[in-house]
Amino acid sequence: EWKTFWKIINKNNLNNKSVIIPGNHDLCCLGVRRPKSEKKLVAEDLKKFYKGLGIGQKKLPKYPIGIPLNEKIVVFAIDSCNKGNPTGVTNAMGHLGYRQLEKLARELYKYRDVKVKIVILHHSPNIPGNVTALRRGVDEMTDFERWGMEMPKEDRRSLRLLCLSHRVRLVLHGHLHRREDRRVNSVRYIGAPASTQPKNGKYEFYTYEISHSGGRVTPKMVSLRK
Repeated sequence: EWKTFWKIINKNNLNNKSVIIPGNHDLCCLGVRRPKSEKKLVAEDLKKFYKGLGIGQKKLPKYPIGIPLNEKIVVFAIDSCNKGNPTGVTNAMGHLGYRQLEKLARELYKYRDVKVKIVILHHSPNIPGNVTALRRGVDEMTDFERWGMEMPKEDRRSLRLLCLSHRVRLVLHGHLHRREDRRVNSVRYIGAPASTQPKNGKYEFYTYEISHSGGRVTPKMVSLRK
């Protein structure tokens, strides 16, 4: 799968335009891991992921990392699977962890004068409650589904506070396979639909237009027929 992925990326000259972050299918266990072996197996998962990056000659420092696209735009890439997914029940759950949040704070401060800051991660930092979901026209979730997919409260709250204090423009995520565009405590969260799964015969993905001054970021949903 990694070889196929990089073949497509390189064929279309997108290697230097791509920022890669891991999702739960990259670092995933569908069995049950015993506590004694969990740390070792998580390390093996991470090793496989970095090996996959290496196939495309993509070498990144440990996440999180601030990647300046130009003098006005910085993308901050986060690994929301950094604690691994130790069981079949929790394999879709997101984790950030203290070390990563602390490093993200330093990265955000380093680029404090850059106008457009965009944080990208795989997991949704905020899954709306069912009342809110119905109001926004998205699917409800059972308590079990929410528990198995939701980022721990301390992680998502800490991320939100960091984004607020450093004036992050957008937090982009996937994972839920549904399109979302909403604000949570003044932070704009955009969830991408699964770009490899057509809906009603169309592929959907977001593009982003940033004004020359960097004062405005405009997301746009693009649909392509199969």
